[in-house]
Order: sequence, then structure tokens, then C-alpha cells
Amino acid sequence: MTLGTKWLAGALLGLPLAMALCTLAVLPLPGGWKSGAVVAIVVSLPLWVAIFCGSVMFRTSRAAWLWLALANAVCYGALWALRSVPAAGL
Repeated sequence: MTLGTKWLAGALLGLPLAMALCTLAVLPLPGGWKSGAVVAIVVSLPLWVAIFCGSVMFRTSRAAWLWLALANAVCYGALWALRSVPAAGL
């Protein structure tokens, strides 16, 4: 079993995914992202490590790249959609 570039997918796509997931988690808090920005940044590091470690569990490197890219697209699409809602206050 070879790791291929699974680890690279986890390293490069894992950080933006961790940041997006943490941002989505703090948005519903009172005060929104302004009150939870520091917490989101601190929590994103262990989440990034978890995504990085989990990326080697994909069957192929291509699957790792595709699934992590899809997860990034979904999370950033959700952030973009929330930003376009006027009542969200982002």
C-alpha cells in the first residue's frame, strides 16, 4: 500500500476545509464570527490535523483529492450563500 499524494491532499485541502468548517460552526453563535473568530482559528488546527490524518485512509489518491475538493466546494458554497443573505449580518 502506497500513500501516493493522499497526504498532500490532506495538507493542502485540509486547512481551508478546517477553516471553513470552523467558520460555519461559529456563525450561529451570538455575535457571529466576530465573537468566535479566535475560537475558530484555535480549533481549526486540531481539525486540520484530523483531516490530514484521515486523508491517508482513502482508497486512492484521486479519491482523496476529489472528496476533499468537493467538501471544500460545499463548505465555501455555504459560506458564500450565507453571505448573500441580508439578514445574516455577515
